[in-house]
Amino acid sequence: MPVRGDVVRVELQQTYTVGELNQLAAGFDIPLSARYGAAVYVMEYMTVDVKGELIMASGAVVVPQPVLGSLAMVSFQHGTSVRRVDVPSAGGTDGVLVGLLFSSDGYLSVMPDLVGLGSSPGFHPYLIADVSASAVIDHLFAVLQWSMTQSWDISGEVYLAGYSSGGYTVLAAQRALEEGYRDTFPIVASAPMAGPYDLSGTMLNLILQEEPYPQPYYLPYIMLSYNEAYNFFERPSDFLRSPYDVTLPPLFDGTHSGSEINDAMPPIPIHIVRQDVLQAVEEDPDHPFLQSLRENDLTNWSPNSPTRLYHCASDELVPIENSRIAAQRFGDVATLIDPSPQSGHYNCAFIAIAGTRAWFNSIATANR
Repeated sequence: MPVRGDVVRVELQQTYTVGELNQLAAGFDIPLSARYGAAVYVMEYMTVDVKGELIMASGAVVVPQPVLGSLAMVSFQHGTSVRRVDVPSAGGTDGVLVGLLFSSDGYLSVMPDLVGLGSSPGFHPYLIADVSASAVIDHLFAVLQWSMTQSWDISGEVYLAGYSSGGYTVLAAQRALEEGYRDTFPIVASAPMAGPYDLSGTMLNLILQEEPYPQPYYLPYIMLSYNEAYNFFERPSDFLRSPYDVTLPPLFDGTHSGSEINDAMPPIPIHIVRQDVLQAVEEDPDHPFLQSLRENDLTNWSPNSPTRLYHCASDELVPIENSRIAAQRFGDVATLIDPSPQSGHYNCAFIAIAGTRAWFNSIATANR
């Protein structure tokens, strides 16, 4: 009988020489002097869904080549995906590029697709903390199990990083690892980047604004995800206005892109929500939807591991206030770093990731 963290399947997907990695990075205008090549594997493993039921998930694992004797792991969490194929295990260079960068420095890169994406069935539990953390931790256990049959050892040291919704997933995983798995997976450093950690405050205020938003599909993604997990309503027409109650839900079947969903939405996202539902949320501080957002906030705990919250001040999708609030509440263990104040959400990504790589490498060098 399979259990959480069991390996279902591992398959070699692609290998890269040092030269090929440098050339690949150059195509993205990333200066890279790789120390190692890389082998990319697809892994399927067991985890749990929002109901706590055992479910299969997938992800990518990138192993430096030649293989070192003992490897520290970097667990990197991708940003918002609605198409099942827009994930690390699908093999596109965008999906695994960050893992390749870390493995070129000598880390074993672990990149879960998360539940409901890749080859995992069901609806993706978008921005739901516990199940997101479970998928990350169970992937680490699966990699640990698989590595026992391979030619390398796992040092046990874990570095965490992720961008956008992946930054949120990082903090969720960090909290769960520190609470229950610190001996198995000691966290050396954590770098959540540009994540929506303050869901019930900063992000809710943004959602409720009568203003256009560059990625309006984020709102129905959150609402459908939370309704799947918490069962607020029986049917989409209970909370979405016509015609969006009919036109939007089918677009979240894992085959449509965010751009396609945006094209089916009004510029002001809140206009898809029924007025009576909006009124109830605004008037009742204990509304179930608000309670679920508070339950999934990631600003109300105290990390123990060194944490750098990377976030650019001009982020138009996820306000930097999320990271400011988190840094203030986390105390001395956490530092807010704005690596490029003028950069928006997308341009900030590789700047923040470059800063994270440099930080991780400085720690790894000091620990040798």
